[in-house]
Amino acid sequence: MIVSVVFFLMMIRVILLQGFETDCFYLNSESCKSDLSTHADKRQINHREIITNRGSIYDVNGRILAMSVPKKTLCINFKKIYEPYIKDEIDIDALLKIINLPKKRFNNLLRKNKDKVEYYLKRKIDDDTYNKLEKLNYPYVYFIDEYDRVYLSGEYFSNVIGFTDIDDNGLSGIELAEDNILKSQKGIKKIRKDNLGRSVELLEVIKESKPGEDIQLSFDQRLQYVGYSILKKHVDVTDADSASLVLIRSKTGEIVTMINYPSFDPNNRNEFKGEKIKNKVVSTVFEPGSTIKPIIVYAALASETIDLDDTINTANGLKLDSKSKLLTDYKNLGLLTLEGIIRNSSNVGAAMIAKKTNKQRIYDTLAEFNIGSDLYVDFPGIQNGSIKDINNWDEALHGTVGYGYGLSTTLLHLANAYNIIANDGVRVQLSYKKVDDVVMGEQILQRDSSREILQMMRKAVDNGTGKSAKIQNYSVAGKTGTVRLRINGEYSKNNHNVIFVGIAPASKPEYVAAVIVRNPKNRPVSGGKNAAPIFSEFMSYSLNLLEVYPDKR
Repeated sequence: MIVSVVFFLMMIRVILLQGFETDCFYLNSESCKSDLSTHADKRQINHREIITNRGSIYDVNGRILAMSVPKKTLCINFKKIYEPYIKDEIDIDALLKIINLPKKRFNNLLRKNKDKVEYYLKRKIDDDTYNKLEKLNYPYVYFIDEYDRVYLSGEYFSNVIGFTDIDDNGLSGIELAEDNILKSQKGIKKIRKDNLGRSVELLEVIKESKPGEDIQLSFDQRLQYVGYSILKKHVDVTDADSASLVLIRSKTGEIVTMINYPSFDPNNRNEFKGEKIKNKVVSTVFEPGSTIKPIIVYAALASETIDLDDTINTANGLKLDSKSKLLTDYKNLGLLTLEGIIRNSSNVGAAMIAKKTNKQRIYDTLAEFNIGSDLYVDFPGIQNGSIKDINNWDEALHGTVGYGYGLSTTLLHLANAYNIIANDGVRVQLSYKKVDDVVMGEQILQRDSSREILQMMRKAVDNGTGKSAKIQNYSVAGKTGTVRLRINGEYSKNNHNVIFVGIAPASKPEYVAAVIVRNPKNRPVSGGKNAAPIFSEFMSYSLNLLEVYPDKR
């Protein structure tokens, strides 16, 4: 009799479940559920993001510098696994060992997140780890699809290209500057999950995902690698703090290389900190020293303060003001023409010319060369340098600005200034993206005076302080700089930046390169000894690779 009653009740329940999607009848009316399929859908149907790839970054020749590759992320349903885990019904020691997660750490995570139905236990795991984990087939443990950023260009590009965070958002460098273009747009899908939380069926795509757009840069990966290797060698030999180099294609303003050493491994997130991640070509300012002299001489020529053939007597030195010490050159250079001041890098001569030239005219000329102003190149962290307000120029500053003290700039600003000279006084917009159209520049300087300055700088390389910048079969125009560093408010005699900025070929300029070596400690140090040879070595390789026709035999 009892068996018959039980069987009868079971049959009624089956009929109610299958025919009416309810388990309600008289005996359980207080706790039953109707419309069971709806309740099941609420538990089993979920919405998930559709992740797609961030745009790739290419060099000027189409080589991939950065790309996103598919990866699996290990997820766990803490809410489902909590009870069986604490009752020792599930042993996940094998999983924890594979992902190298201490059990104590896992237990803490579980306690803090026990109500979470999806927790990312290990993001973007490698393929070998995924294969090992998949074989375990644990309940409430599953994988979702993500993308991981990979940098094929390595450390020689890393502080320029930058990096993303774990969610593929740009954090530095070009990754940040072009984030709106590179970033993908997530989609949304409706899925059905099994009782272990795994996706088993795609029900509907609610919103399509959209991959990020690719970008092509003006950088040349081959030259970037060569330049990085050269900088590394010279920093090691001179025991310098760091070094940077930038190369510009004169007519288009395209930045061909932008290199900093030391750098960091962009595929190791543990290295995403400190000085090494900075793009010092644009983010570090310094006093330009003697590399500013061609600009000061241009200001004097253009304002007719001095003629091309005038001579300056530097033999007796110069007092910048009544309180200052006598300024002298590294040796008695005697009577010098403007060309002689550039060729021999006379501080006394440059200061005399500056003092003869109206302060406002110097200030305006520096501004025309973009010294201390915006270059409109969208590099995160870029600095503009500074020039003191003209009303704050005292007699000493009026002289020291002539040889590059009392103002600051970046290496990119210096390269841009020399590029204006290389283009006969035409300023073109600098760009880190590949330029396919004809670039129209703006004539901001007197053409003839620009050419005269170029010829003076050519003599500085032919038989002046820049002799070590010579390149076989190519003419070079350029200027050295050796700048004392301010330490604790005083200029040090033992700490320097050394600089060289050059134009090649000088007879028909096509490229401008600027080099700085920061605080080389193996003495003696100078722009001619430490920076000019880097220019020569790098440009010798570059001009050949870029198929620039030699202008000397």
